[in-house]
Amino acid sequence: MDGVDRGRQRRSGRSKVGAWREFFRPTRRETVAALGAGLVGLPGCLSGPSFPDADVVAGADGENTFEPAALTVAVGNSVTWGFASAGHNVCCRPEDSDDAGLPADAAAFASYGPDESPEGSLVPRGGTYEYTFEVPGTYDYVCVPHESLGMTGTVTVE
Repeated sequence: MDGVDRGRQRRSGRSKVGAWREFFRPTRRETVAALGAGLVGLPGCLSGPSFPDADVVAGADGENTFEPAALTVAVGNSVTWGFASAGHNVCCRPEDSDDAGLPADAAAFASYGPDESPEGSLVPRGGTYEYTFEVPGTYDYVCVPHESLGMTGTVTVE
């Protein structure tokens, strides 16, 4: 080499490779600064949506769970499920799941319509589903796609 500091030469604009290279080859300091700026907002992107009004969160932290798995409410109260990740639903229809159960006088419910497939009808990430409980008793519900993984929950209505 001729003893010239090439990094310094490039930053000073005296490089022989042309000005366009300045744009495409940032210094190490510029690269680290850009990466750091990009990481500042990353924690919010990685965490799921927040559901301050949800009683139950489905798929929190990417897990196949309902949190809390058991909930007790009064007759006439509504329960809201918030979906922190995609690919989940709520099913309390014995005809769609062997693990779903409800009191004899209660109406079955699900986050999908009566003519929709329980495996393919999923609530999107950030969505919610609400149901009002009018009959006392125990309601066992599932996420149909993840039922075999233990994604179940219970609402007790008193």
